[in-house]
Amino acid sequence: MHTTRLTKVGNSTGVTIPRDVLAEAGLGRGDAVSVSVREGRIEIARADGTYGQAMEAGRAFAARYRRTMAALAK
Repeated sequence: MHTTRLTKVGNSTGVTIPRDVLAEAGLGRGDAVSVSVREGRIEIARADGTYGQAMEAGRAFAARYRRTMAALAK
């Protein structure tokens, strides 16, 4: 187990992950990861691309139906 501190990164908060922990997880600097919370624990996992594809589809839908979405939001 490693102990580290949360640090300010712009308007966000970051955490430094030790090199050996990244290696054990099969991750490296620059890898895309997903972050979730389960049972009060923060989980970081390699992004599988599905989330990114779903978000892109959602953005395309919102752009195409912008006026309809605005009317529904009222």
